[in-house]
Amino acid sequence: MKNTIILYALGFLLSFSAAAKSTDDSVKSTLGEKIDKWQSKLPLNFSGSVDAYVQTNFVPKQTNEVLNESFPSKANSFQLGMINIMLSKEFKKIGFMADVGFGPRADVANNTLYSNSTIAIKQLYMTYAPVDWLKFTLGNFSTFFGYEVIEPQNNFHYSTSLGFQNGPFYHTGFKANFTKNKMNFLVGLFDDTDHKGDNDRNKFVGAQVGYTGDKVSGYLNWVGGNQSDRSDTTASYKNYKSSLGFTGTATLGKKGKGTLALDFAWHRFRYKQERKDNATHSQNFITYLYGQYSIKENFRIGARVGYSNAGDAYTLPLPAKHFLDLTLTGNITISDFLRVVPEFRIDYADQKVYVSKSGGGSNLQYRLLLATIFSF
Repeated sequence: MKNTIILYALGFLLSFSAAAKSTDDSVKSTLGEKIDKWQSKLPLNFSGSVDAYVQTNFVPKQTNEVLNESFPSKANSFQLGMINIMLSKEFKKIGFMADVGFGPRADVANNTLYSNSTIAIKQLYMTYAPVDWLKFTLGNFSTFFGYEVIEPQNNFHYSTSLGFQNGPFYHTGFKANFTKNKMNFLVGLFDDTDHKGDNDRNKFVGAQVGYTGDKVSGYLNWVGGNQSDRSDTTASYKNYKSSLGFTGTATLGKKGKGTLALDFAWHRFRYKQERKDNATHSQNFITYLYGQYSIKENFRIGARVGYSNAGDAYTLPLPAKHFLDLTLTGNITISDFLRVVPEFRIDYADQKVYVSKSGGGSNLQYRLLLATIFSF
């Protein structure tokens, strides 16, 4: 029954969006002007989003969970995403950002590996730009690593990939951004990756080299460091981890209706429990390809296909080594503020880590999702 409801809802939205678009065109400029005028009176820049979804996993009699995935992990019910509120301001050469998230989606990247809170400070940092080509940032900020982000309004796909799940999510520390024509360079010194703070002198180093052109862009990223605290006798003596990644995007066609993106990441880990011990090593990697195309002004389709090799890396507590996933997504723009996202996804694992309709193990997992995103 729930599957039928979702299918009917998709058909209704596709037909409704065309009618709503013509009506919306006549009012969006007036509404936009009112919002711009209201925001101009505020002492701070104010933006954010609200999202929710309904999803079926096609095995409701066996489980209401979506397995081996960070978000969205609930099925066969109406679910909340998050409330995201961002306050920012620039005063000539200095500025700040205060970014707060409330809800399950905010918890995923702030983060389920280390906490279980539905209220999260997503970002909190200050900036100083002494010249046009240089900016310093101090505080807690989203990672420069990878293609996907946690904010739903900034992603095409609503569900998050295993590549995103493997992180990193954010950094706490200091970074410097240098820009020269279409090139940009970043160097930073951080606490342990995905920590709001730590209690030892070991720090992580991060770097990025990027090119941003009119139709093509590419970013080579690296972050690494020793996460253990030598003063803590219960921790590993040496627990080093590093990540190397590349993200590239291209605009296709003369009118720019299509886009193509590639995301690759290689994560390495080294462990030593005691000084005298030999080091043990593990690694895992992910690679994802993204494609989008505009059918109409208010309707865009896209696909995401990826492979994740979990290896024996402890940061991916997954019961299989090889994972594949394919996601087909549509984006229906109802207005400048409201977007509806129908999505179908298939996951495959080389072990039977999913649940079949009979309740046994399965190599495959299917789901159909409908999400709404209001951004401002």
